[in-house]
Amino acid sequence: MSTSDPKTWVDQHGDHLFRYALSRVRDESSAEDLIQETFLAALKSRDKFKGDSSELTWMTGILRNKIFELYRRQAKDVPLAAEDDDRESSFFDGRHWSPAEAPREWPAAKAESAELSAVLRRCLDGLTAPVARAFVLREMEGLPAPETAAALGVAPAHLAVLLYRARMRLRRCLEKNHFAPGAA
Repeated sequence: MSTSDPKTWVDQHGDHLFRYALSRVRDESSAEDLIQETFLAALKSRDKFKGDSSELTWMTGILRNKIFELYRRQAKDVPLAAEDDDRESSFFDGRHWSPAEAPREWPAAKAESAELSAVLRRCLDGLTAPVARAFVLREMEGLPAPETAAALGVAPAHLAVLLYRARMRLRRCLEKNHFAPGAA
């Protein structure tokens, strides 16, 4: 199956791909670069497109791989800094959740709201780059832990630390900016 005319790709798919990239890399310039790389890769490989999925799904897959490549390059370029875990330690009593700090279920209606998406994006922006990358790959992209660790260039144990930091800081940020603790 052939693709649509490449001259129409930006109009047809550009907004969706840009939103997808921006939600993962948190930087408009990087998102724009990734979209350009995606369109170029799609143009070069359009004869290999079999039509097993929609054209948008095919391009989103290309973009997803471009994002992984970006994270791999960034992981090689920037050493991971040690971070202070003191604030997060209050959530645990030894190795278990403190009863007062145990995670609460968030209402499904709130979880699907546009407001939550905006707050989550702001909260992600507040994370350090390595912590945010780990969360995006593992939780938003659903990449298995070993692949996430490899993409970030970290040991699996360090990935667990990064994910722990992401979850604790996102939880705190979401509760502060969107959810009242104990609210149903």
